[in-house]
Amino acid sequence: MAAKLSITIKPLNYGDIDACANISRDSFAVDPHTIVKQLGRDGYDMHAMARRGYLANLERKNMIFVKAVDENTGAVVGYGGWVFPHVKQELVPWIGPSDAKPPSEPKETDTGAKTEKPSEDREPDSIDRLHAMEDEDMQYFQHKLIPANEPCMIIMGLAVAPAHQSKGVGRVLISHGNAIADSLGLPIWVHSSHQAVEAYGKGGFEPVRMLDIDLDEYAPRPPKDDEPVMGDKGGGKWGHYVIKYMKREPKK
Repeated sequence: MAAKLSITIKPLNYGDIDACANISRDSFAVDPHTIVKQLGRDGYDMHAMARRGYLANLERKNMIFVKAVDENTGAVVGYGGWVFPHVKQELVPWIGPSDAKPPSEPKETDTGAKTEKPSEDREPDSIDRLHAMEDEDMQYFQHKLIPANEPCMIIMGLAVAPAHQSKGVGRVLISHGNAIADSLGLPIWVHSSHQAVEAYGKGGFEPVRMLDIDLDEYAPRPPKDDEPVMGDKGGGKWGHYVIKYMKREPKK
């Protein structure tokens, strides 16, 4: 078993955004579900999406974002974010970034060209259909599965740098959010990737709904021999990817 790290949880600053965006990209680089999405004509840039999300949300006082810092090196090795729907603002333990928000940047691709919004009248491809199906299921999660107007917490994102996984970082991040929920008497909900289900289960989360995705129904091509798949490689199939919606009740 990998040696545990000495981890400190600190508020996330704007200066940490690139490190966290790198973690988001790298931690999903071997995720078959993400890889299939990246085969779409619009791509699926985890780094850019994470970066935009932090820039838009760090100053919002109904959300908290933290980083996991390796005490020995000072490196950011993980991050977590929670939103507090229907919770009174004065109860949210918000600590904003201590540095200044950077100026707005034009939306550009890696090549420097400005991105264009996909045309609404184009014929949807298989990846468009995958996004639409998952968006519909997410709407059900947010507006039907989670009781209307119920004060709660929702994990917006939580990830650990690949080189520091299986060293207790994820457990510390999950426990940080759980402690806040327990202090406020709030349930926590999460939309969990296939890989994170076990970690959330150890953190007291129970599955309440799942979405079983046949990746081969949507993928525009079969996997290459060196690409990660669900199951054994070499069969020419991406396999089934299961997303679980999970809930943890507060402990008294």
